[in-house]
Amino acid sequence: MEPILETGIPIFSIPEKYRKAGIYPQELLASSIKYLHASGVIVLENAIDVEHLDALNAILAPQAKELANTPGRHFNFGVETGNINQAPPSDDDLMFPDVWANQFVMPTLATMLGPEPVLQYASGNTALQTPSNARQPVHSDIDFPHPNFPFSMVVNIPLVDMTIENGALEVWPGTHSTTFEDQILEPGQSGELPVRAIIPELLQLRKAVCPPVRVVVPKGSIIIRDLRLWHAGCPNFTPNPRVMLAFIWQAAWWCGRGWFELPIRLRSLLSTWENGIIKFRVAARWVEQKRVCRRQEMEESNLGSLDATVSGLF
Repeated sequence: MEPILETGIPIFSIPEKYRKAGIYPQELLASSIKYLHASGVIVLENAIDVEHLDALNAILAPQAKELANTPGRHFNFGVETGNINQAPPSDDDLMFPDVWANQFVMPTLATMLGPEPVLQYASGNTALQTPSNARQPVHSDIDFPHPNFPFSMVVNIPLVDMTIENGALEVWPGTHSTTFEDQILEPGQSGELPVRAIIPELLQLRKAVCPPVRVVVPKGSIIIRDLRLWHAGCPNFTPNPRVMLAFIWQAAWWCGRGWFELPIRLRSLLSTWENGIIKFRVAARWVEQKRVCRRQEMEESNLGSLDATVSGLF
């Protein structure tokens, strides 16, 4: 099964009969792995029940506006970008398996990363309305030496149609094959370049070979990208927050030490998911909470990949 390639991003449209039955045909899995290895990013359309996304967006979109006005709010790459972190709620009625452990995503991750991939991080990226053209610099999400083969994947889930107008993510296909040392000047990034920003000369060289593209996708889509891929958040010119969930998965052999907090009442549910057809592990710290407040920005989390046990090998 071949993807649609018109936009420059491999897009696989999941037939409705497969989505409802939870069936991931082997030829579709094989093709998605082929293109994810080559491009570093793929899109799975019609992969999630849109009613689940609507329920999440009904909570997170209003919350985003409140968070933006909170004193001392952290904005990714500066307040002018209008870009904040915002995690999915952990209310019992909002813990959807096709969001947290999607039936099409998990076989893909297990094939790319090896057996029992680990969910190290659960948060989100929200683009708020901005009056300017301010955007994030092109960057990789990694600021440490890393393997030249897949070890970590990001699963992005926009809660609404993602368009140019509301800040569709910019990605640079094929840029997941370089190393940390190739991409930036130094770990602390000297001069005017922000930490993790790619050297401008490299951007121009890459643009001549394969220019960046915007991930314009309908609601119900899932974006899977290699953590090493160059990308940039873009401005949202609409009055409505554009929420995009972000789940970071890593290979078990990487031994990452990232974690995030979840209320202990969800432990049994997550254990059931972990021991499904595709086994995986959630790097959760279980806390005694009867209910996580829906107004809370995000669970306490830490993606400590740099201190992974095997990182010194790369």
